[in-house]
Amino acid sequence: MSTQPLLIEIGIEEIPAGVSSQLGNALFCKLDVLLNDYGFAPENLIWNVTPRRLLIHASACGLRQPDRDEAIWGPPEKVAFDSDGKPTKAAEGFAKKSGLSVADFSLADKGDGKARYMKAIVHREGLNAIDVLADALPEILRKLPSPKQMRWCDGAARSDAFIRPVRWIVARLGDDVIPFEYAGVASGKISQGHRIAGSSGELDIDDPVTWLAEQKVMLRREDRIAHINSAMQALCQAEGVEVVADAELVEEVADLTEWPVPLMAEFGEDYLRLPDEASRITLKAHQRCFVTHDKTGKISNKFIAVANIDSKDVAKVAEGNARVVNARLADAAFYYDRDPSETLDARVEKLNSVTFQEGLGMVGDQVRRMRSFVLDSAKAIGANGETAQRAAYLCKSDLTTGLVYEFPELQGYMGGVYARMDGESDAVAQAIAEHYQPAGAEDALPESAEARAIAIAERIDKLLGYFHLGRIPTASADPFGLRRAAIGLIRLLADTTTPVEMTLDQVINEAAKQWNQQRVTIAISDETRQQVKSFIVERLMGLADHLALSRACIDAAIASQTERPIYRHLAIAQLLMGFADSESGQAVAAANKRIANILKKAGHVQLDIDPALLVEAAEQDLHDKLCEAEQSFPSEPEHQLNVLADLREAVDGFFDDVMVMAEDEKVRANRLALLARLRNLFLRLADISRL
Repeated sequence: MSTQPLLIEIGIEEIPAGVSSQLGNALFCKLDVLLNDYGFAPENLIWNVTPRRLLIHASACGLRQPDRDEAIWGPPEKVAFDSDGKPTKAAEGFAKKSGLSVADFSLADKGDGKARYMKAIVHREGLNAIDVLADALPEILRKLPSPKQMRWCDGAARSDAFIRPVRWIVARLGDDVIPFEYAGVASGKISQGHRIAGSSGELDIDDPVTWLAEQKVMLRREDRIAHINSAMQALCQAEGVEVVADAELVEEVADLTEWPVPLMAEFGEDYLRLPDEASRITLKAHQRCFVTHDKTGKISNKFIAVANIDSKDVAKVAEGNARVVNARLADAAFYYDRDPSETLDARVEKLNSVTFQEGLGMVGDQVRRMRSFVLDSAKAIGANGETAQRAAYLCKSDLTTGLVYEFPELQGYMGGVYARMDGESDAVAQAIAEHYQPAGAEDALPESAEARAIAIAERIDKLLGYFHLGRIPTASADPFGLRRAAIGLIRLLADTTTPVEMTLDQVINEAAKQWNQQRVTIAISDETRQQVKSFIVERLMGLADHLALSRACIDAAIASQTERPIYRHLAIAQLLMGFADSESGQAVAAANKRIANILKKAGHVQLDIDPALLVEAAEQDLHDKLCEAEQSFPSEPEHQLNVLADLREAVDGFFDDVMVMAEDEKVRANRLALLARLRNLFLRLADISRL
């Protein structure tokens, strides 16, 4: 097959950080599938992105699809031909639709063992890669996943949308242009370099990386990340400071620059009196700058900004960055000095005028529910009730401070700082500072048990409230962060450092009680509770890989008839992991599935067993061993599993020698009761049939 290099570059206005990788990967995946489906066999197909371009490159790509013989299958024989062997209208219609005549078809076995079908072999000439790509690329671009779409064209191109306006398109297969147009931009060979330091020209199809580097564009994202890290280390070494590691910020800056140039700047020493996190958040969230520590580990007034171009006067650029940062820190310092004039306690009343969510009352109502929850549940969560309720009472007061209003990322953290200024205990301040944790699946859990109590109360309160309003996440949208809330709740309930001795139902019911007893006229229904529980269990299943457990084992443990805290269910799931893979475990699981199916078909089954009706030796043996296991069933899951596994021989013997659905109605009912009792015993640990 003749091949040529393939190059596609979509040039766009600067797109938000994090989105370029998503778009580039999606474009790559769709083209990879397309090219391989048509048999063009691309070699070394790669993708790269910068803030202004999505680029796909293959060192070689087939020019023409191989010719091939294609089998066309039609309707089955009994549909295609009547009793006299004449073609029916269905056969004639199918042949016409295929561009053939009925005579071109023969009858052949499809391999499904059902019938013979009409079959024809058609020779297809291969398509040109350029034609296939030119036809497919506009539609691929229209369907790339994007958080937001812009339309900027008039006329026929009005329907072509993209996250930012498309400015140029390079699409080549060898020396030939892949001709197509998207959003009013025609494809060609001309690319553009860095917005300021680069120029336009024909993009080298064999080595686009080098050509773009000459135009001050570092194409590979990993190269930009490595360069930022190494340049920051060099700056810090020269200045005698240490950059505070922040991989997330490095990636974000790499997504915002095509030619990253880190540089050192300084903010006013007076702002060192701000809490460390306040300085860090101000520099990170608003200026994408990195903070540094001095040799003693304290925050330094030197910070690192990352420019998008080499400058002839680095000092001027640093001065400009410092001027902007100083202005932001001056705002922070102003509020930091003013906020403590009113204590958190005094601010609680203001929460009655802060909306929690339209239809769900005020934040003040939420605080009262959380306070009552932690008071009622403190013992089960392992928290000090007095400390927890005090922290819950004050935990949202920082929302009314100027600093948190200006820098929302500091909520919770500043609450802890202000609590200490107000003379609250360290335990209360720590609980306030940590109660937003965990913010995600990888975020740290609170160290304080009191913070955990508040965090549990807040998340389940939120889930019940929003589900009550019907704001349930869809497959593509979760604007209120309910999945994140559920995952955070699961992580809090699953952690064994400070075990929470509450079942999921108890957590839900306790939170629902707070809603139903409050003055807000909202009643959490049983249906809402069940919806929330199902939602949480679904998220728990989704965390199987994160928990290093299989979904089947979690499902089996959760399906137990014994109510347990989530962390105990997960311990049983861990126990089942090894059991499920063993020869004994597979046999016990198969027997349980058989029992479950028999009982499901039988409908209502009594549990009373009449020993006089046990006529077969195998059923007598199973009965004796079942009674023995029921009477001495241990409390520890590991021992329970051993007892259940020991029943395998008796269960196998029962199914080998006994007909469950006996003709005698009483005997049949007695044997079903025996199986029902057996299944109930298994369900005290887990539903083994789900393994």
